[in-house]
Amino acid sequence: MKRKISILIILQLSTLIALAQKPNTTKSVTDSQDIITNLKKTVDQKWIRPNPKLKPTKLSFFNTENAQKYFVGLLQISGFGIPFTWDDDFTLVGFLSNLDKKINVKKGTEADPIYKGTKIKWRNDINGLVWFNGKTYKSTVDNWHLFGINDCPGTIMFPNLSFKKVIEIPNAVTNSIQGLSILPYDENIKIKSHKTTMTTENGKIIQGIGYDLNNDSIFDVFSYEEITTGYKRLYLNIGGQWKCKWIHLDEECI
Repeated sequence: MKRKISILIILQLSTLIALAQKPNTTKSVTDSQDIITNLKKTVDQKWIRPNPKLKPTKLSFFNTENAQKYFVGLLQISGFGIPFTWDDDFTLVGFLSNLDKKINVKKGTEADPIYKGTKIKWRNDINGLVWFNGKTYKSTVDNWHLFGINDCPGTIMFPNLSFKKVIEIPNAVTNSIQGLSILPYDENIKIKSHKTTMTTENGKIIQGIGYDLNNDSIFDVFSYEEITTGYKRLYLNIGGQWKCKWIHLDEECI
């Protein structure tokens, strides 16, 4: 069984526990950078690999200026219909903390009575765009959670960011729905996706999914997965150059 199946179950249990818990009484923390730096030290980063360089394309939505204003990641839907994205290298939590440095932090059993770890919530609402099944929704960030333990000893525990539920999804446990998440929310973004191929500078052909964000038939985002390793990458087209901005590793649960 793959680790991603296990973590979906963990997220479901964590959601049920959160619903039953009392309102958050943890005090606000303003110096979030120290917390993030210390948390990052607890997650092994040796798994990160060099990213293939893709041949240039036409410029479109992102440029060197506005690319710093957005965070884009692949989206998944948990068994309870909760949209979430991974933050394996802690880039996302750093991005959000720049938007709002006022955070609430829970640790250990306060974060989750079963799986413990560290949970971060932002004092002010941060809205993001979640896209799946061909539809776009506006959703508020719920929490960022780095689990302390899991059901698969020996695997790396990567943090994830959960959004508020946007719709009821029948058979969410078995649907394995995936999509795209963009922060902060931008009502002008209209996403279309197609299977496509990219060519590396070394001439290798890579099959993946291209995403057009502004309806000009030029891909602004490209994602692909190494099927044999479960290593996922997401590139942004920034001024015609492809830059890898999001990575995730699906580990095997042994």
